[in-house]
Amino acid sequence: MRIYVIEPLGQGGLIHYSYHMCRALQREGADVMLITSTDYELEHLDHEFTLNKFLKLWNARQKNKLSGFAKLLQRGGRGIRYVTEWLRLLNFLRKEKPDFILLGEIRFEFEHRFLKMLKNSGLLLADVVHDVRTYDVTSGSDSILQEDEAHLKAYDRIYNLFDVLFVHDRINRDLFLELYTVAAERVFEIPHGANEIMLEMTPSHTAQQLRDMHGAAPEQAVVLFFGTLTKYKGIEDLIKAFPAVQKATGARLVIAGYPAKDIDVDELKATAAAGGIADHVSWFLDYVPNEQVVPLMEMADVVAMPYRAISQSGILQIAYACGSPVVATRVGGLPDVIEDEKSGLLVEAENPDDLAQGLIRAINDTAMREAMGKRARELAESRYSWRYVASVVMKAMQEAQK
Repeated sequence: MRIYVIEPLGQGGLIHYSYHMCRALQREGADVMLITSTDYELEHLDHEFTLNKFLKLWNARQKNKLSGFAKLLQRGGRGIRYVTEWLRLLNFLRKEKPDFILLGEIRFEFEHRFLKMLKNSGLLLADVVHDVRTYDVTSGSDSILQEDEAHLKAYDRIYNLFDVLFVHDRINRDLFLELYTVAAERVFEIPHGANEIMLEMTPSHTAQQLRDMHGAAPEQAVVLFFGTLTKYKGIEDLIKAFPAVQKATGARLVIAGYPAKDIDVDELKATAAAGGIADHVSWFLDYVPNEQVVPLMEMADVVAMPYRAISQSGILQIAYACGSPVVATRVGGLPDVIEDEKSGLLVEAENPDDLAQGLIRAINDTAMREAMGKRARELAESRYSWRYVASVVMKAMQEAQK
């Protein structure tokens, strides 16, 4: 079976996911091509599948220093380029005629037109629905989710074009079938695979070097927030919880990730100052290099995931792969993956007091923390192995071909 996997942006968590998927499908016997952008961050890795850096798009990880009219012009230019590249891709796929096309995030409603053209060309389409719900990441908005009727109808039309859809875990599959009119027999549950490639990269630092960089004293506990800073991830709740954590444990908080446009970093720092923890927080407000991720996890005693909403988390699977204990909120598909008090602790969302108590408990109970880390690593190597993910995907595609 020839499977073409498309991930337009060659940087960030989704290209890591696509790399894992391609490698796993190839190992299951498929002939796989990954189609991505010319600016592809994993080029230095071994590729058991075919890599095609076809799409001439921008690097989403570069900081945008433009403002005002210049920024509007840039957005317009990128929009035109995105459409142009979709048209090139459409023609390429029509000529190649793979057995299946596997996509990930559908970023814009207008992509319905291109997907429909692919469908009308007789091509079979599959999609990994990473986020069943769409997050509102517009600057200044107080909403977490974007779920107005027009938006849901637009994505209902999109999802009904696919022959097969994959959703992470049971909770998200149930929610997907509640929100959209897609036939249940076309929607399959798959786990989010562990992030194996982080363990395969040569670290750029030791854990101790990163502790020194982030100002952690000898023997001081470290709580880590890692990943894009965005509203739905509840970073504000973590900062509000941390004064109690710091007082009870003496821990240091490390916040490492690039701020999205819906986050005001100055407000977050003001909240930290108001809570008396400004001197106990280290900020790394940029994309974390891949080679730093594993030592960053090793540096931390606990990984905090204070999300207000989430479907499933690649950050969680990085933590699992590294054997790092997590304290996370009971939202979205996280309760499907986190075995409470075994591979992590679950707390109530948007409840800084409950989050603080969970973090304090994890920091103070060394034996429990070590046991949770061990169990997390076991799950990464078994239940969340990519071999199992690929087997489910291949079987669903084979059935759809009949």
